[in-house]
Amino acid sequence: MRPKLLFLFDLRKDQQDTKVIDETVRMGAQFGGTNLWVLFFAILIASVGLNTNSTAVIIGAMLISPLMGPIVGMGYGAAVQDLGLIRTAGKNLAIFVVLSLVTSVLYFTLSPLEQPQSELMARTFPTLWDVLIAAFGGAAGMVAVTRRSYSNIVPGVAIATALMPPLCTAGFGIAHGRWDMFGGAFYLFIINSMFIGASTLAVAKLLRLPRQGQLDEATRKRHRLIIVLGLTVVLVPSVWMAYSLVQQEVFASVAARVARDLEAEPSSHVLMHEVDAGARTLRLIVVGRTDEAQLREQVQRRLLRDGQANVTVLVRDAGDDSLNVEKLRSELQEGVNKTLVEQVKSMDAQLKALQQDVSKTREQTLGLAEKPAPKLVDAQALLQEVQAQHPLVCALTLAQGERTASVTEPPRPTSVVILDVAQPLSTHDKDGLLRWLGVRLDKSEVLLMERPEARAVTARDKNRRKQTTCSPKS
Repeated sequence: MRPKLLFLFDLRKDQQDTKVIDETVRMGAQFGGTNLWVLFFAILIASVGLNTNSTAVIIGAMLISPLMGPIVGMGYGAAVQDLGLIRTAGKNLAIFVVLSLVTSVLYFTLSPLEQPQSELMARTFPTLWDVLIAAFGGAAGMVAVTRRSYSNIVPGVAIATALMPPLCTAGFGIAHGRWDMFGGAFYLFIINSMFIGASTLAVAKLLRLPRQGQLDEATRKRHRLIIVLGLTVVLVPSVWMAYSLVQQEVFASVAARVARDLEAEPSSHVLMHEVDAGARTLRLIVVGRTDEAQLREQVQRRLLRDGQANVTVLVRDAGDDSLNVEKLRSELQEGVNKTLVEQVKSMDAQLKALQQDVSKTREQTLGLAEKPAPKLVDAQALLQEVQAQHPLVCALTLAQGERTASVTEPPRPTSVVILDVAQPLSTHDKDGLLRWLGVRLDKSEVLLMERPEARAVTARDKNRRKQTTCSPKS
């Protein structure tokens, strides 16, 4: 069972050739050419996305950013003991960082949008979770680089590790003198860079990639010490920030629950509350005559019971007599009444509009109902008129009615005329007869059909047909 499980997690089954891996990593760590132009565009895209608070634009900048290449190169160089690659990748990374900061500072200096949005503020407080994201993302990225096919891994790694947005946020801090934002954002970039590099080193060692250089034991020990010290220095502040964040979340939850319990008590004068988790402060807004000292002691006792000590409770009096309370109630009632009046006016306007629509529909319906029925035409009289124009017509059948094209359109008069003819009418005669019938039958739609005379004819009839064009009826 154990060997089978190890086989499922074996990374060597689809591993790329080691020479191709080495070429790919070195190409990604290069400076200039395509990487330099793509970096420049990615900086501008990320800066615009952060400035306009557009998450989609920021993700696009993450996907095209080449910043991960030098970082992976440093981790890979440490794994294969290639000091030249480490120096080259480190130098290129420094150039990338400086270029990113300069470009973002210029953009944010020229941009008229000076207020930091939520996407900017989200990159200023790194914690332990950012360390974990960078470590796991870097490991996934190195696994992707060593595969023969990794198209579905690299985009996710680029989005997860998010190297470009912290640098642009640091540029915003420099441009507007917000050094707290610069410090937090640049620290987040350092966290991402170092732990991506460390994960790359770990995966390369796990895959036992061949060494590209030889280092003596003293140099290897010195490198290990530098790596461990660097990771520790970066990790400790993030752990402390993560702990502080968790403590703030717990305090905010407990304080809000205690305040809501007080607001729900019938004898309490607490109207609303505000929680400042960073300062561990709970502000209570009360109405009426309230013993503030007793209220503070009661709240602190409840918070201490839930494990929250050293909490500052501030009581703000919104009115200390019954007159103010009644005034507050009357103002609230007045606001509610005003809202109701506006809603009634809006509903009344909608009702009037609906009534007008109903009236128009009724008038149209009555107009259709009062419309006189189409005048019926005597088929025999119509036959005589038709024969006066076209002697070939021997008999005529007429049907009159109405046709409805759709629900919204009124019915239209329609007539069907069937002619018994001795021989077919010409197209010209038929078109002229159709237009005449349309006028004769009160401008109705006319469907004209013809059929040959059905009875047998004699030679005399044929001679007569040549003269009269229609055989006599028996």
